[in-house]
Amino acid sequence: MIVGASSGIGRAAAKYMAARGARVVVVARNAAALGELVEEIEAAGGQALAVPGDATREEDMRAVAREAEARFGRIDSWINNASVYIQGRVQDIELHEYRRIIDVNLVGAINGTRCALEPMLRQRAGTIILTSSILGLHGAPYTSAYAAAKAGIDGFVDALRAELWGTGVRVAVVYPPTVDTPIYRNARGKFGTVPLPPPPVVSPETAARVLAEVAERPRRARTFGVLGHTYPRVAKALPAPVTDALLHRFLQYTISDEPTGPDNLDSPLHRPRTRDGWIEPGWRGLTLRQFVKSFPQESAVLGAALGILAAGAVRRIARRQAAPHPEARR
Repeated sequence: MIVGASSGIGRAAAKYMAARGARVVVVARNAAALGELVEEIEAAGGQALAVPGDATREEDMRAVAREAEARFGRIDSWINNASVYIQGRVQDIELHEYRRIIDVNLVGAINGTRCALEPMLRQRAGTIILTSSILGLHGAPYTSAYAAAKAGIDGFVDALRAELWGTGVRVAVVYPPTVDTPIYRNARGKFGTVPLPPPPVVSPETAARVLAEVAERPRRARTFGVLGHTYPRVAKALPAPVTDALLHRFLQYTISDEPTGPDNLDSPLHRPRTRDGWIEPGWRGLTLRQFVKSFPQESAVLGAALGILAAGAVRRIARRQAAPHPEARR
């Protein structure tokens, strides 16, 4: 079961797991995108069932569970992956927008988990996976709504794991770093621009592989990628004022100059894409142009330092070439 499968990580996971022989049930608000996904999976020889539904609606998720059991007999893994995103300062994000982000990203995951528990407790087996974010481990500027929702997953899961002790039902949380998905271009940007994912960006296929590994061999928590392993540790290890200052400065990089378009906060968009092109520019999304634009002072200092090093290297080479050869001195 993959809730939030119409695009991005969920779509990549559905195709990856189906290719490995899993029977997948794909769920999202966008029925047309799900239909296209099932056609792709079946054309490649896999088995899939599309069940349109809203992660925040209990009746929808219960219907999803019933249809999955009716078609395939049991539910082995349930992945709560539905998410929406908003970028902006706390004072600019409306209270109803906070409620919507928390409703989808946290309450939607709780709703899916509750609906997964009924068949899994009957089976005395199963794995529930919640897709969180490294922002759930430590928030960053302009992500307050998203970070709050994802951080809430940890408290919910800590309580749930203790309740499920001895039942055979496992619960895992995956903390993706920045992934090349449409979530940013589908987001609501309170700066009037599309949020820019901080590099290094990883592919959704990498995230799909991690979800498959956790489904097959459950672990309590899993992250991946350079940013996934370093960001939470560095943010916690540094003195809090230093972390705040660094994030305040360096998260300016995430404000792009691309104007926002329609967002999917309240209704789905028909953009059934797995990738969105964030990983291609530069090194995993890190480009010199954007770096210089975001950090002009740091770029000037870095450029001057590189210039001094290059000049020194040129002088050393020139001296070596001008010096007489040892054979000539003899």
